[in-house]
Amino acid sequence: MSLLIVACLLPGVLGALVLAAYDFAQRRAQLEDSTLQTARALTQAVDSHLLTAITVAQTLASSDTLMRGDLSAFYRRAQQLVNLAGIGTNVVLRDATGQQLLNSAVPLGAKLPRYPLPAELNDVFDSGKTVISDLFHGPIQKRPLVSVNVPVPIDGRIRYLLAIGILPENFQQLLSVQSLPPGWVAGVLDSANTVVGRSLRPEASVGKKAVPALIDAMRHADEGTLRMNTLDGVPSLAVFSRSPTTRWSVAIAIPRATLEGPLLRSMTTMAAGIVVLFGIALGLAWLIGSRIAGGVTALIAPAAAMGTGKALTPPKVPIREAAEVLDAFMRASDLLSERDEGLRAKNAELEQAHRLAQFGTWHCDLDSGCITTSNSIRDLFPDKPLSFAALRDTVLPRPSWDAIEIEVRNTLTTGAPFSIELEVTSAAAAWQWIEVQCEPVRGSDGNICALRGTVQNISARKLAERRIREAALHDPLTGLPNRALIFEYCGHLLSAARRSDSAGALLFIDLDRFKPINDAHGHEVGDRVLKLVAQRLLQSVRAEDLVGRLGGDEFVVVQPHAGAERHRAAILAQRIIDTLREPMVIGALQLSITPSIGISCFPTQAADTNALIHTADLAMYHAKQAGRGLYHFYLPEFERDAGQLLAIEARIQEALRLRQFELHYQPVIDLDSGMIVTVEALLRLADSEGKPIPPAVFVPIAEAVGLIGKIGEWVLAEACRQQHVWQRDGVPIPIAVNVSPLQFRHRDFATSFRRILESSGAAAGGIQVEITESAIMDNVEAAVEVMRQMRELGVKISLDDFGTGYSSLSSLTNLPIDKLKIDQSFVRRVTQNEAAGRTVTEAIIALGRSLNLEVVAEGVDTLQVLDYLKRHGCAQAQGYWFSEPLPAPELLSRCLERGML
Repeated sequence: MSLLIVACLLPGVLGALVLAAYDFAQRRAQLEDSTLQTARALTQAVDSHLLTAITVAQTLASSDTLMRGDLSAFYRRAQQLVNLAGIGTNVVLRDATGQQLLNSAVPLGAKLPRYPLPAELNDVFDSGKTVISDLFHGPIQKRPLVSVNVPVPIDGRIRYLLAIGILPENFQQLLSVQSLPPGWVAGVLDSANTVVGRSLRPEASVGKKAVPALIDAMRHADEGTLRMNTLDGVPSLAVFSRSPTTRWSVAIAIPRATLEGPLLRSMTTMAAGIVVLFGIALGLAWLIGSRIAGGVTALIAPAAAMGTGKALTPPKVPIREAAEVLDAFMRASDLLSERDEGLRAKNAELEQAHRLAQFGTWHCDLDSGCITTSNSIRDLFPDKPLSFAALRDTVLPRPSWDAIEIEVRNTLTTGAPFSIELEVTSAAAAWQWIEVQCEPVRGSDGNICALRGTVQNISARKLAERRIREAALHDPLTGLPNRALIFEYCGHLLSAARRSDSAGALLFIDLDRFKPINDAHGHEVGDRVLKLVAQRLLQSVRAEDLVGRLGGDEFVVVQPHAGAERHRAAILAQRIIDTLREPMVIGALQLSITPSIGISCFPTQAADTNALIHTADLAMYHAKQAGRGLYHFYLPEFERDAGQLLAIEARIQEALRLRQFELHYQPVIDLDSGMIVTVEALLRLADSEGKPIPPAVFVPIAEAVGLIGKIGEWVLAEACRQQHVWQRDGVPIPIAVNVSPLQFRHRDFATSFRRILESSGAAAGGIQVEITESAIMDNVEAAVEVMRQMRELGVKISLDDFGTGYSSLSSLTNLPIDKLKIDQSFVRRVTQNEAAGRTVTEAIIALGRSLNLEVVAEGVDTLQVLDYLKRHGCAQAQGYWFSEPLPAPELLSRCLERGML
């Protein structure tokens, strides 16, 4: 009986001891974890403070007063903004020599010193990147400071460096908000591990280096704990966290006496309680042991049967309590049998769902390296890998292996999960794309003992994205690289040329008298001419040269290795002229065409792609002026001969002043009912003689000279006025207004839009906005916020010219838009056996329907195109087949006459 009592009580006593030890470890771990969370939060607060200062600095750097050189107004603006934001103490403006031009800490006009710029600030002028300084002693304020430094670009070149100084007191205030327990010490360290702020005795600590033990620990990890003595010599447990963005850190020191004292006292109390409970349990067990021994013995067989899943045979038990336990065993056995059956059915459904989604789960044991997978993974990889190492050079080719090995090592080091897309091979398909999700599995000791995650086949999605990207980066008519790809390629070439001191050339080719061919013989003949031009250009260049189409009848040829001498580019230009002069036979027609070519050399004549194309364009213009069918190299004096551009600019300013712009309206038709859905407002401008200036000519000039904002406001106000008139007359036709990317990106656009809409009296639902992809994709987050504000007003938003840029599917699904407008360059070619045009058009229609968006096809000029769009489910269309753009009264009459209202 004594042995039985001991046997019964010993597991409980041992369990209590283990529980006590585990509780001690858990409390310690919880304290460390909560302190680490506090350190992370403080690190994020420090980051937020620094990034807010950077945002304020960038706002000041782009202010109109600074661009105009009005330092007095800029001085006042800087003081107001810094005081309002509460993130800094002063604003400093320096030039590249280190001379301070302005310091908001001293009166404007006071003599300011010049100090040589440190290397890190010189880099701002070279790289254009923002720099956060480490702690330094301010020469003006005579006290420790930190500064954020941003470049000030003017006319495409960094002219100044703008800095905002931040006092250590700002960071000490962040620490004080946390209300740390008594005795705890928190400190903020810059990227050089210098104390910038400290919650205890900051006056004695700011400017000192952190203790060596802490610096050494942060050298090996961005987060962690260690034992050390503080700067005050107090033995402590330190918890630190370093920001991956700014490389600043926050460390929190907990005195070990504070940390371990309460926990040890709790453990002592628990141990005493265990001893008391052991004595009580021993006495009770002695009394009841003999009674329950028989009942427990009788329950052994049923318990074993239930554990193995066998049928239970109820034995006879000597006591009532044992009988109740046995009855519970029987009920539990029945319930487990039912649940096992349901679980098997659910597992079968889940496995089938995984197969349909080409989705699976996996688990990798780090000790053995063995991988276990769900059955659905066998459909993706019939040759099941037995270990992680066996994936190398089999399922995972070397680049994919290297990529996932880096992620796995990072997870094992930091404990952070990861998601990665990989190209793999399998017996079922030569190449596939998979998305791998992974997270660490920790053992009872808190260490990572395994990895687990999911695998999904994303080959179809990757293929669709690649096709859309290829279509978006190539001209659908000629198959040549389009403007986006040309700019991307030239950007790489210019960078490489500067690094390697090599030279190249860009040939800007414009076809002479192409428009008369288009007008006389139609767009179909014009398109075939453009295709032949593309073919002849490709035949005229070397394999290393790039031929692209900017749009219309403008092409470029990029010579990456033209050499410092100009004769290679001249030889190529003459060869192109001779080739394109050859007659072009198209059906019964024999057409002649000549090119005018402008040549710009890089990197000597252009620092970026825009400048490269601009200089080549100017040279082409002079070649055309010299008699056409010629080539001309760019010369700096061409910049003075842009009189036509100046005349158009003057005409734009005059039209703004005298309100001589006009709006014409083109209807968008519902293809099921044939009724008007909305009308698009199109801007028109005539020159001083009354001849129309194409929008493609004056709009870019307006954008270049900064007038597009005023024009856009006029367009919106006029469209609102016209919509209000139609609404008053009982014809509530919604009007869609095009918004320039420059106008849309202006920080006050949403506010200005609201003001014009509310003051006009137009219904919010009566005005719609059309925005191009380029206006959105440069800064998706900011664009989404502007669109959200507009939709709150009830305004519908269309994504215009969709397909000519490159919007990833993941970005598109997050945009608050209502319509997709297919660019007319795709629509006009759907009936011309152009696979690329049809593929993109059909893909956009399907994409719009799947996202519940209205899809509008632009450029519908023929019945054949209209029938094609109807067959493929396009809901709305716009083009000359329905009506050319007309003034408002004429459009209304036309629509009433044709019964479209």
